[in-house]
Amino acid sequence: MRFSIVPRTFGMSLALLVILNACSTAAPTASPVSSTLANTSWLLSTINGQPVASGKYLDLLFGIRSASGFGGCNQFTTTYSSDGSTVLSFGDFATTSMACDATTSLLERTYLAALGQVARYVITGNSLSFAGSSGPTLLTYTAQAAPTVEGPWNVTMVNNGKGAVSSVPAGISAAMSFLPDSIVQGFAGCNDFSGGYTVTGQAITIGPLSATQKSCGDTVNAFEMQFLTALQNSTKWAVSSGTLDLRDANGALQVEATTAIGH
Repeated sequence: MRFSIVPRTFGMSLALLVILNACSTAAPTASPVSSTLANTSWLLSTINGQPVASGKYLDLLFGIRSASGFGGCNQFTTTYSSDGSTVLSFGDFATTSMACDATTSLLERTYLAALGQVARYVITGNSLSFAGSSGPTLLTYTAQAAPTVEGPWNVTMVNNGKGAVSSVPAGISAAMSFLPDSIVQGFAGCNDFSGGYTVTGQAITIGPLSATQKSCGDTVNAFEMQFLTALQNSTKWAVSSGTLDLRDANGALQVEATTAIGH
């Protein structure tokens, strides 16, 4: 992808960053089936028909391809697959390594074991239920506040345009804020940038973006071009456990960022 930066006119702080070629060079990845679960957040109500004890807050958050949550003692992450309607299964679970009391640890093990048996799901209003391939309901949830792309984000990973996703180089920082008035603005590593964005369900459109014109050396300039390109290649979004995931139409990760709220 190539950009042409139009020279700044007197009194103007931004120059139009024009995309001349909208094709991403990232390696194509199979696109996940659009799911009614993506970008939803749920609080656990029952396990195997028994209510979750008062004061215990176990949850589950769905991104585009991955899910995460709190098991009562540890944070966990996993992948999931769905037919977009009723069929659901989870992959292997990765957890943090906090040690908790025996009661809490047993609750967590029971929760993760039940998630591993899930084969079907049903959403009814603000309720979500999971069942196995046969038998009774395994887990039920109530809806939490829906995730949103709005807010400030610190960029951690960027598609380099060569079929790979790389961490932000040491000594370089980038950040962005999606404002409620459909404006995105931020710092791309060397220059400030801004532009428009729209969100419809899981879909997102970002740009065109404009940026100031400082030069900060080859390494920073190259990263900045990759970042701004990746943003404008993004067509899908998900937020899970404070992480924003932006992907292109083929499902390839373009930008990953963590919430800057509280930091």
